[in-house]
Amino acid sequence: MSSNNNSIKMRLLWENGKRCAICGKKIRSFDELTVDHIVPRSKGGKHTIGNCQLAHKSCNSLKNDKMPEEYERALKYNKRRIILMRVRRGILFWYN
Repeated sequence: MSSNNNSIKMRLLWENGKRCAICGKKIRSFDELTVDHIVPRSKGGKHTIGNCQLAHKSCNSLKNDKMPEEYERALKYNKRRIILMRVRRGILFWYN
């Protein structure tokens, strides 16, 4: 499995470059690189080149075993929460 995993990593690097498919940022080292399954293996996804993408280890662990749509919804929800917290902090700072 690990040799197959490394060959998928190398092929994805060759075809797609060193960008994380989840956050879009550059992957700086091979150590922080993982293969993310677009459809998680726990939900029936296969370990094939068509179902794999490169990702940072941290991004992949945040995605966990979510389907792409589930992860997008979670990100949008978290972004809204972060924006609201910043706005509230700014309002409190302004009035104090």
